Amino acid sequence: MGSRLSITLLALAAFTTAAQAQDKDKTGDIIARGEYLARAGDCTACHTAPEGRLFAGGRAMPTPFGTLYTSNITPDPETGIGKWSADDFYRTMHNGRFPDGGLIYPAMPFASYTKVTRADSDAIRLPALDPAGQPEEQAARAALSL
Repeated sequence: MGSRLSITLLALAAFTTAAQAQDKDKTGDIIARGEYLARAGDCTACHTAPEGRLFAGGRAMPTPFGTLYTSNITPDPETGIGKWSADDFYRTMHNGRFPDGGLIYPAMPFASYTKVTRADSDAIRLPALDPAGQPEEQAARAALSL
């Protein structure tokens, strides 16, 4: 009886380890896909300020209506999109509205991204990035931005 229990526990441990390895591989694939899509979509062009942290926003975008500052799209919960759900991100990409209903256009050309699939949107959301809190001054300017 003891040896059967040992064999069962050993088999369960092996199965669990194999499943965890597959999950890790799948997660790695999703992260790699998100990095690829973020580069292909040129997210860094707008969401990374010169000399700034990757995707932390704060890039000045002069417009005829004044200067807009791009958003932090890292998972930082205070200055980024860390409080957004995957549904929030997907809807923003497709509808051009922030989760609170505010418009992201014209600063974000969301119409260029409306064909992004749900799986690709989930990968692009970049949850594996390190959160990048913006400096206080930059965060205050970004709050005035679209």
